[in-house]
Amino acid sequence: MLKRYHGPRLETRFKDDHANPPRHGQIMKHYENCLILRLRMPVSDDLHPRSFLTKITKYERVVDIPNSHSILEDLLPASVLLAQNQQVGIYNFTNPGAISHNEVLTLFRDIVRPSFTWQNFTLEEQAKVIKAGRSNCKLDTTKLVTKLKEYGYEIPEIHTAYRRCLERMKAAGVV
Repeated sequence: MLKRYHGPRLETRFKDDHANPPRHGQIMKHYENCLILRLRMPVSDDLHPRSFLTKITKYERVVDIPNSHSILEDLLPASVLLAQNQQVGIYNFTNPGAISHNEVLTLFRDIVRPSFTWQNFTLEEQAKVIKAGRSNCKLDTTKLVTKLKEYGYEIPEIHTAYRRCLERMKAAGVV
């Protein structure tokens, strides 16, 4: 059973500096019982407005750069396992590997919406039309994958995970 923490809340401890929120390491220094799961470009099976897949399918043009992604269907059960086993620390909470925007959109077109089209543009062209810069990265999931294997749970590689996600969407009639 998880022990309930009755110490000061994070909002209270760091309330004087809203412009500069604490880094994960700062939090862990004061709250050793925290589990921080770092999601990246979360994707749901239902085209929820906050899902990366929903967003990217609405863009007229995209930059084709590989990134780590979090397929929620695969990762939410993992979060429960980590919590049930009282794990603490910081985990990159993404599916292993990286996938480019073109790869995602090609899978979407091939599986869900055959008439779907998009155009690419360069980072320089993108920078001229967006308000804030974008980060592109592949996160190391070794720590997460290793820990979850201890519990008999395996997270699928991102290309496999996207294919399964899109197949579930098609089966559910989400278009």
